[in-house]
Amino acid sequence: MVGRLSKVISLCAIVTIATVLCMPIGGLFGVVSSVAAQDEETETVLRVGFMQKVDSLNPMVGLTDAAYVFYGLVYDALHSVGNDFETVGNIATNWSIVPVTDPELVASEEPYGSVWEFDLNPDARWHDGEPFTAEDAEWVIDMNGEFYETWWAYQPYAYFMHYADRVDDDTIRIHFYERESGEPTPAAYAELICIPMIPRHKLESMTPFDIAFTWNGLFDDGGPPIVGTGPFMAGPDIEDEYFEGNHITLLKNPNHHWAEEGKEVQFDKLVMYFYDDSVAMNLALQNGELDIAQFPPSEYDALKSDVEDGDVADIEVFDGLKCTQYWTEIAFNMNNQGPNPARLDPAVREALAMATNKQWIVDQYYLGYADVGSTLISPVNELWHYEPTADELYDFDLAAAEQHLEDAGYKYTTASPNVRVATVDSLAVKEGWVPPDTPLAFDMMIRIEFPEEKEIAAYLVEVWADIGVALTYTVMTEAKLSTEAYSYAYDTMIWYWSADPDPNFMLFCQSEWSWAGWNDNMYTSEAYEENYSKSISEFDYETRKEYTDNCQRANYLDAAYIILAYPYQTYAWRTDTFTGWGDWEGDPGRSMDAFWTGNPLFFDLVPDDTTPPVTDPEIDIMVIVGAGIAVAAVVAVAALLLMKKKGGKKEEGESPLGE
Repeated sequence: MVGRLSKVISLCAIVTIATVLCMPIGGLFGVVSSVAAQDEETETVLRVGFMQKVDSLNPMVGLTDAAYVFYGLVYDALHSVGNDFETVGNIATNWSIVPVTDPELVASEEPYGSVWEFDLNPDARWHDGEPFTAEDAEWVIDMNGEFYETWWAYQPYAYFMHYADRVDDDTIRIHFYERESGEPTPAAYAELICIPMIPRHKLESMTPFDIAFTWNGLFDDGGPPIVGTGPFMAGPDIEDEYFEGNHITLLKNPNHHWAEEGKEVQFDKLVMYFYDDSVAMNLALQNGELDIAQFPPSEYDALKSDVEDGDVADIEVFDGLKCTQYWTEIAFNMNNQGPNPARLDPAVREALAMATNKQWIVDQYYLGYADVGSTLISPVNELWHYEPTADELYDFDLAAAEQHLEDAGYKYTTASPNVRVATVDSLAVKEGWVPPDTPLAFDMMIRIEFPEEKEIAAYLVEVWADIGVALTYTVMTEAKLSTEAYSYAYDTMIWYWSADPDPNFMLFCQSEWSWAGWNDNMYTSEAYEENYSKSISEFDYETRKEYTDNCQRANYLDAAYIILAYPYQTYAWRTDTFTGWGDWEGDPGRSMDAFWTGNPLFFDLVPDDTTPPVTDPEIDIMVIVGAGIAVAAVVAVAALLLMKKKGGKKEEGESPLGE
């Protein structure tokens, strides 16, 4: 979130600063360390470093990965994901398909699999002490289903949800249907529903629109500032921390319902620290001011080398495919609006796929910390990933790409000797998408937050020019890119996706049903839609996988996405402050990235009591960076310097996914 820092300094503060500036640096370190140590002596704190910020405290609004990690800490869902990607209960303790012999289904004639029953944990309580009830779960499901377009954030789950009803105080049933026809439909994906449970008793007086767009995620009625049921609770200063933008403090929830099952968080606080500089975050980790952090490839590579060479002690590194199935892609807008609709010609997209050297991108711009991209489901998800056959793959071949464009009617001319133009023989002209002599020149949107993507775009400018295609890229904030993407008036962009272990989430996001919601390039095809529709209601794994494979194959061959890479999670953590990090390679569901609520990692981490208290990175990093900033921190402790970061604000009614 873009912010503007304003400082108000009293005359007394100025005098104090002058006094502190006269202190020896060693004395300054002593002041900082003593302040931090007083706070640490009786508390155990897990400190996590992020290169992104939580962009909203409202779980209906946030988009960044850091935001979803935050939501997974303070809220619970019906289900969580276990160490091995398996579904585990959270708010729901048991779930099953209601048999067709049930009197309700006999009367309604709803088909098998269209009604599911969920037993809820009777020990779950909201952070303000109120009991969690079936009425709460019913309200959340009904709101997501009834106000599907307004409550956009969890549409991949909610699209097929009709309504919920209470069986008793601790049991609900969810009815699924096909939204367009209104007919009941089986829902194979109902074994993993990760919609966060938000507090009905706090929100039901608000309109659905206000909850989805204008609510800031906080309550100012004297109770907890955020009310969920998750294993962590918001600290009392979270509003100030959020707007200051440096860190967010969460407290262990002493009444989390998993304690009854013998699973309990073993530390007192979790602090999320947000960095703009990966070097500073690396330094904080090495100095013992962070316990774990995820780094960009270049910084991670340097740290990994230091660890392997023995130059850095007490740190373990890990790189491997992200459990969230994160991948980056070149997306082509499949709507006929936009600067150059020639991109709608499959031959143009196929040629560009052949002219994109994914291995080079992985090696050069991800420094090898990624796998070459192919289809919609990441290979970390072994159950559902489809890898194209040798005959299907778009291998990097500039000569073949150039010939493909030539054969499709895109030629060089005297007026355009370097950029091919559409001729009367091209599909783009035949279909009336563009007039004759329109050059194959496209715009591309790039996120400013990810510098490697600018480098990738610069590479594409050069290599696509070799086959006669011109590319111009524009760097913008991710917030702006998301708005532009869902206006469906662009040519191309580099963006990303994350997804759930069940394939429904990702496949929904490329279906026609998610246009103007989650489908960011307006993709559809007859083969894709037919197979996706069948996959929703198919319970046999082998048959369902055939349908999901067909979806991935169709999407890959249509080249509406050129999936560039499956970037790795590149984490480093200290081994002398906590134990219990586990095997992230063998147990991908326990990564810090796992945002599906109830992350098993946080219940296994145990503080090392032999480790001396460490200082606060928010303070010590300032000391390291410069004495002047450190002085500001000390003065802040003395309450003589008031610093306020004023964040940007979305206009009312503006969806983070666009209009």
